[in-house]
Amino acid sequence: MNKTTHLANGLSLRANKCLELAGVPVEKEAVFHALRTGVLFPFLRPAQYGKTTHQEVCRWAGLPESFLPPIREVPVNIYPDNGLSYRAWRCLCRAGIPITKASVMQALTTGALCPGKRPYSYGKTTHADVCCWVGINSTTLQPLANHS
Repeated sequence: MNKTTHLANGLSLRANKCLELAGVPVEKEAVFHALRTGVLFPFLRPAQYGKTTHQEVCRWAGLPESFLPPIREVPVNIYPDNGLSYRAWRCLCRAGIPITKASVMQALTTGALCPGKRPYSYGKTTHADVCCWVGINSTTLQPLANHS
């Protein structure tokens, strides 16, 4: 028995959250456009948008459940050997923060990087790694005394 709760617009909470993460308004024409252009793609964009959610969104938009847009080339970021952990690097890439110490420092001071809040999967350990990489204390956001 399916116990998924549907909201007033007819989509589940998970589907609504996925559309929000993708920046797609919950309007059939906008969703249809996002599906056709690949903004919504199962197991790829956005996070947590899998097969079941894709089938639900397709049904809601009036498309066959098996609908997939043409596969287009996805730019591949190559993990640099710059001392930053892979997890921290991925978090910064997903958040759209350039991987430079100046940009990361600005994101830390403005609150764009906040452990447990934003971006997704940016927790205390990743925060400590990023702070160490830019040369600041993760608890006080002050420069480290003996860090080069």
